[in-house]
Amino acid sequence: QLRSFSNAVKNSPTILLPEWRNTIKKLVTDADDLKKTLAENIMPRDVSTRWNSTYDMLKFASSYQDPINQMTDSRSLKLSYCMVTESEWELVKELRDILKTVTLKFSTDTPCLASVIPAMDKMDDELTKASQSNDKSPALRAALMMGKALLNKYYSLTDKSEVYRIAMGSSSISFTFLIL
Repeated sequence: QLRSFSNAVKNSPTILLPEWRNTIKKLVTDADDLKKTLAENIMPRDVSTRWNSTYDMLKFASSYQDPINQMTDSRSLKLSYCMVTESEWELVKELRDILKTVTLKFSTDTPCLASVIPAMDKMDDELTKASQSNDKSPALRAALMMGKALLNKYYSLTDKSEVYRIAMGSSSISFTFLIL
């Protein structure tokens, strides 16, 4: 629903986007404590080619829960298909917290090919820990196990990558040959 909401607002510059801005302005005017946290930003879209875009979207949605709820509650905006229930908001926050841990591992390291496996190991550890935690909802634990399976698929593909083996120094190709 959050993906649909984000796309609907961005793709409606004459109706939903101005309403989004008005909703935020109204909330900021009505509550002094929100002045520091809510700006007239647009929700980032979850893009399949950006590994951290889901985290960015969930982080934003958690902060902007009130305006999102107000807009999806409004019948005139016809966004009821984007409505997020209270239990779904709890899932959003749980998943955001899990993805934050994984995202920070990739964001803080200097990008280099040799750091891929340690980063994937860290992700695997975090996904395993969270998927086995009884305080997480069953739906979230199942989703985390699916994510772990996909991660393991990519992990196994690194063995087939000549470039990765060269970066790790375990290839039969000579480095001097590459330099020449």
